Amino acid sequence: MKKLLTTVGAIAALTFAVAQGASAQAQTAITLVHGIPGTTVDVVVDGSVVVDDFAPGTTADLTTYAGQTLNNVEVLDSSDDSVVIGPITSLDIPDSGNWSIVAMLDSNGAARLASFENNTASVESGNARLTVRHTADFGPVDVVIAGQRPITNLSNGQSQELILPVGTVSGAQLAPTGGDPAVNIGDIGLGADTNTILYVVGSEDTSISFIQQVVSLPAPATTTTVAGGSTTTVAGGSTTTTTTIAGATTTTTTVAAVPQAVNTGSPIDDNGTSIALIAIVGGLVVAGGAFLARRRA
Repeated sequence: MKKLLTTVGAIAALTFAVAQGASAQAQTAITLVHGIPGTTVDVVVDGSVVVDDFAPGTTADLTTYAGQTLNNVEVLDSSDDSVVIGPITSLDIPDSGNWSIVAMLDSNGAARLASFENNTASVESGNARLTVRHTADFGPVDVVIAGQRPITNLSNGQSQELILPVGTVSGAQLAPTGGDPAVNIGDIGLGADTNTILYVVGSEDTSISFIQQVVSLPAPATTTTVAGGSTTTVAGGSTTTTTTIAGATTTTTTVAAVPQAVNTGSPIDDNGTSIALIAIVGGLVVAGGAFLARRRA
């Protein structure tokens, strides 16, 4: 991590989230995230280009492929058709859930695809979820916020979550595990009912930067009491009402969103998805890769 002191910090303030509403958890969303700096690529499936001129720091929506098996998947350098990742004989795309598939560097600097399931469970009112994912070519890191290290020893291909108050996390930093802070992450905005996902990308031999993705969450459960002792609890579109009658014991049932497993990053044939557009350090343009049906020469 000796070269981290010269790397890039600060997240670009350009993030687009796709609103999901009360049924967020039930929706399927699969997003391809380009987290390999410096290489614009084409994504090819069985000889056909499906994502053209896919630039670092951008995303492509793969939801249309949910439940399908993609054959002979390759990620090729757009400039000369050299192979960046693959070929992958077959790739099973999940038929449900919220996933991100990330083109990333492993701890040895090799490019690979990894899948992460995004947690879409609701959080308490006034809070937000922050997910940090290590998808860069360098050793384990700690996340430093206000002098504390709420995330420690995060290794390549791993993901950890925090529940924090809605607002702006200022002055966040990245440090080699147990070492001094070396990279300024910058301000991180946390909106209500969101999971903000921060990808650490790049290499200690070049530069470290960050991609931010925002996933909308269902509204948290709310409980109100009205005249006559009727208590109503609403969570993710499900409502349970229990009326209190004098002398009777009443239990109010809340139907809450079920947390989804937090994947620590797996090879691409374990599948992937997500729901939002992203922004990358350095002001790269955010754009979903266009789906094409042209044939590669």
